[in-house]
Amino acid sequence: MPDQTSSQSSDNASQEEEGSPEDDGFRDERGKEPRAGQSGELAPPPFSSEDSQIGKDRSDAGDGPDTGDGPAGGSEDTSESKALEDPKRLRELQESLGRLEDFASNAQAENTVKAYAADLEDFRHWCKKYDREWLPATPKTIGLYLGARADELSLATLERRLAAVASLHKEEGYESPASVADGPLRKIWKGIIREKTRQQDGAPPLMVEDLRSILEHLPRYSSSDEGPAGELTLTALRDRALLLVGWTGALRRSELVALTTADVEFVEGEGVNVYVRQSKADQEGTGLVKGLPYGSSKETCPVTALRQWLQAAERNVEGSFEGDIFRRFYRGESIGESAMTAQYVSTVLKRHAESAGLGPDKYSAHSLRAGFITQAIRAGKPERRVKEHSGHASWETFNRYVEEAGTFQDNPAEGIGL
Repeated sequence: MPDQTSSQSSDNASQEEEGSPEDDGFRDERGKEPRAGQSGELAPPPFSSEDSQIGKDRSDAGDGPDTGDGPAGGSEDTSESKALEDPKRLRELQESLGRLEDFASNAQAENTVKAYAADLEDFRHWCKKYDREWLPATPKTIGLYLGARADELSLATLERRLAAVASLHKEEGYESPASVADGPLRKIWKGIIREKTRQQDGAPPLMVEDLRSILEHLPRYSSSDEGPAGELTLTALRDRALLLVGWTGALRRSELVALTTADVEFVEGEGVNVYVRQSKADQEGTGLVKGLPYGSSKETCPVTALRQWLQAAERNVEGSFEGDIFRRFYRGESIGESAMTAQYVSTVLKRHAESAGLGPDKYSAHSLRAGFITQAIRAGKPERRVKEHSGHASWETFNRYVEEAGTFQDNPAEGIGL
């Protein structure tokens, strides 16, 4: 409701930082959770161009099939049939096929080894970054790693990384810490599967009208609070910037919480450039710059919201406010040193959606990204530009949004007499 007090906000923030259900199992022993997609983390090393050419040597063009001027069904078919009737020739062909099968099998094994090596390299670097033992690793370390990578990797890739870790421990004579069939990882893995399945089913897009309603109902200080009466609370300033930057930037939740002050550049008269260092669709970490323009009003402008949050945060921390932008809160409105978890973005959205009288259970962090794409397509923005802005790697995935956005545009069932 509009008249929410800062004490309510403090209670909410306290619940967030004391450990929300979504944070359980993913937090570091020292209270610092790993962040998915954080800048500086190494992506799996790219392979050389020679590796991709296995079995594709086409340097001898003369070995291709003859497509010359011979008559259709000519002597070549006859000679091939005779060759197959020759036991010696047949044996040679069988041996050749056997060698090809062995070669394909070896190539597949080689690719698997390379994939495992890349997986283990990423795991090792992550453990080093967060000062955790990687060999032997503990189930808690594996759980934290899964939490950090769950948002940006597919289930298949996560399963392969678990298999790589298990294989390494077995080879080194250690018990595998990566079992998800039972033990401490079972609950975490089931939660990841449930979340991935829900994301695949697709959370509904948060359209601009509902986003405006949510922003209008953000908590404000009352006359009895320490803050200026009627102004947004410190937590609300953060959440407004989080929602508007996430929506306008069509950002994945891992990309959103990974943003640092070094990743944003305010451009006078234009807006703000947001640098996404690494994402699900950009595993090599080449990065993507997204331009967020000024909005039509101060209340819904992502540039103004981000600037006001950074200015407010600067006034409420010791020293300069640098590093993670969307940070956790401790003990009311005390700004922490580390970013909120990617999972917590959904909690923020659900909380404020409920305050605005919207159904909180149906929304997730993905609703921000889906909402922008749907709204932009319906507004007639060029699909190519929307895809570039959203950072989708393939048209196949992006076109799902296009199809859903256009179900009621030029609908053939409209205006036909029903």
